[in-house]
Amino acid sequence: MTHELAASHLLATPRVEFVTEFSAFESLAAKWESLNRKQSDHGACFFQSYAWSRHVASVRKLGSPERYRLLIATLWREKELVGIWPLSLQRGQGVWIVRNLDDPFGQFAGFLSENRTTIACGVKAILDALRAKGVADGVLIDAVTAGTPLHEALMRAGARAIGAQPTVYVDLRPYASAEEFRRSINSKTRKNLRNLHNRLVRVHPVEHVISSDPIESAPMMQETFAARLQWMHRKGKTSPAFRDADFANVVAGLGSAKGVELLCFRFGTEKHFVSAQWGFIYAGRYYAYISAKNPAYDEFSPGRMQLGMVLEACVERGIEVAELMPPASDYKLGWNGCTRELEALAIPFSLKGRFALNLLAGWAVPQARKLSRALPEFLRKQLVRRINRS
Repeated sequence: MTHELAASHLLATPRVEFVTEFSAFESLAAKWESLNRKQSDHGACFFQSYAWSRHVASVRKLGSPERYRLLIATLWREKELVGIWPLSLQRGQGVWIVRNLDDPFGQFAGFLSENRTTIACGVKAILDALRAKGVADGVLIDAVTAGTPLHEALMRAGARAIGAQPTVYVDLRPYASAEEFRRSINSKTRKNLRNLHNRLVRVHPVEHVISSDPIESAPMMQETFAARLQWMHRKGKTSPAFRDADFANVVAGLGSAKGVELLCFRFGTEKHFVSAQWGFIYAGRYYAYISAKNPAYDEFSPGRMQLGMVLEACVERGIEVAELMPPASDYKLGWNGCTRELEALAIPFSLKGRFALNLLAGWAVPQARKLSRALPEFLRKQLVRRINRS
């Protein structure tokens, strides 16, 4: 057997080991980050970074041990770690389901690997090992970017898409300066926003504060989190992250999470914010995580106005891509935004898993959303407020 064929054989038959203890997870730190920086699966890889994964796992370990367990899949070629799939085992609806390690707080799923060619065989080997272990009723991987090696491998393994939504990003690499980026925007949009900004500053002493200091950022992050939750109550909306009791602790602990780089934006007066946004910096990208606006200033389109300021600040900092996340709102797309498709992919392992994934996620949840949209607004808001408080 030639050297090339021998290497190919080894890559095609990796050894799978599962990390279930926090101490073993921490021992992977250096290799984990080295693999993630290769961006073999896709470029938007912050939510597979070691620092973020460790932070979420530490919060879940303390807050939800009865419904959350580490189940990190590692791939080995002899004694060399060549791949990591950050997974967890989570209990809901009476079944244990394999999910992303950071679910429901992450935004993009991903697979860490030496190179793209190892991902397909790695996913197959891990799924086979999960079936053999018998610890889960199925797999549900949310926010898988269509066209990535992970997406293709899961689809070949028989996964079914049970949900999809576009995510927005802005490629900032063509712009050498904030002024150049500003000139790339439609002239009518620029004029409208300039007029809105001038009207606003005539009435209110506003300023745009940008901070990457964890101590300075902490009150800005909490203010934005609280305002976002109030907006959801007011609009009759909900989300899996905000329904999870651990989310507040995930956010509160980010300032002290080693290795997590924050970037926060606050547009407003000393006492009142007009709009705010914060997120993460990782490998040349900005990830807009939580945003909020003060409804008292809606006449000035504060969200759209501030997003332009955020993107200009990213250009000035040399950030290459701004990940603006779902949904694909017009105010995001208006800043030269592009979209990628994210899918939730499910594979049942048991009859219970088939019921939970295929019936509940594939039928009951969409029907519930349809029913919610059909309710009168005051009833829908009462229902969602009750869900968000639970």
